[in-house]
Amino acid sequence: MPHVPSKDEIVEILKEVKDPETEMSVFDLGLVKYADYVEEKRHLVVKCDFLRRNPSCVGCLPIAWMVQKKITDELSKRFMAYEDIDSVEFLL
Repeated sequence: MPHVPSKDEIVEILKEVKDPETEMSVFDLGLVKYADYVEEKRHLVVKCDFLRRNPSCVGCLPIAWMVQKKITDELSKRFMAYEDIDSVEFLL
């Protein structure tokens, strides 16, 4: 695998990772706002916007958080496959 994903590869990953509730891609849902690689730390920072998807029902929030965790875990797994990425941080 290349050392760090290119912009096109990042977009491809976002298109492949699906929201478990809707089966729509993270890309199509616009959940990721940007990804920034910090070379000296070998660290990828990914800004996500899950707020507009959070339910107003307080009892439903834990389910929404589990869905968000599933998405961020899958994204992290995909990004960590690149040898120059040692960590991934999600800004929510």
